Amino acid sequence: MDDFLQGFGIVVGVFVGVVGGTGVALLTAWVNQRRNEGQQVKNLKFELGLNIEKIGVWLDEIAKYRNAVNAQALNTYYGYFDLRRFLMVTAQSMLLSGLLYKHLDYDDIGKLQVISSELSDVGETLINREIDEARANFVQADAAEKVNFWELKFNQHRATLQQIADKLR
Repeated sequence: MDDFLQGFGIVVGVFVGVVGGTGVALLTAWVNQRRNEGQQVKNLKFELGLNIEKIGVWLDEIAKYRNAVNAQALNTYYGYFDLRRFLMVTAQSMLLSGLLYKHLDYDDIGKLQVISSELSDVGETLINREIDEARANFVQADAAEKVNFWELKFNQHRATLQQIADKLR
């Protein structure tokens, strides 16, 4: 009987050790996941802040472009809109992992996708080509209309990014 109790005690001890070890491993994984999630959300807020600042720089450049258009001196304007510098690395990573769905709603994710597609290589090529075309065939009304379009677009995108950044905890 003593051998049975001793063997039973060993089995129970091993079982409790395995359950305890599994519990510690799961708790550690959960804590690491929460910490990683929190860091990714902080990185996303930082990335959105950088993008808001970039849009501010582009709005300043739009003002310079507007001044050249209004003065009918587009040949003196040599600015460039480097829209490809718009960052969405963290947002893309969070989207692929599903974490973005946890922190933003459907509309916000859709807005981020629109913004990232417009402020990209394609958008950069489009706005800079429009400026080159306006320089080659200057029609003040057309150039002013495009300035208004891009200014409105940048202001909308900046406001949307700020709204999304404010939602993140």
